[in-house]
Amino acid sequence: MLSRLIEMVSYILAKSLERDDDDWMMLRRELTEQLEGRGFIDQEIDVAFEVANRIRSRIEDGATMPFPFKTNRVYQFLEQLKLTPGARGYLAKLLHTGAITHQQREEAVERAFFLEEQEVDEVDMQYIVNMILGGDGWFGEDSPNMSYTLQ
Repeated sequence: MLSRLIEMVSYILAKSLERDDDDWMMLRRELTEQLEGRGFIDQEIDVAFEVANRIRSRIEDGATMPFPFKTNRVYQFLEQLKLTPGARGYLAKLLHTGAITHQQREEAVERAFFLEEQEVDEVDMQYIVNMILGGDGWFGEDSPNMSYTLQ
């Protein structure tokens, strides 16, 4: 799923920087139609535009990144944008103690991208991890296997 997000963000940034338009809404409408034609769904497109907009605003502001771009983790930049340090630390602690696997960590990050909040904090991440460990449930659904012991 994140590879699809990266593909869309790259496409959106390339087109927006190529055109250098100030009319973001008109560009968004045009690119949304093109992305839908390629099989992407509205929710994915919304997340991609949010990420692309934040990246573009940082480029335009000339802000320096507080971390290096040379990394072994492909999605580190996107995680830095969406997850607070507390949320990232919480995931690192769970991974280090063996409470979650690398795949579960990546699933938690993917799910965080679909939350409407500007940033996902530790409490939100605890909820996401509990939903993943609980099994079948997702937001708004109760899972009888849900474990609250990780909090």
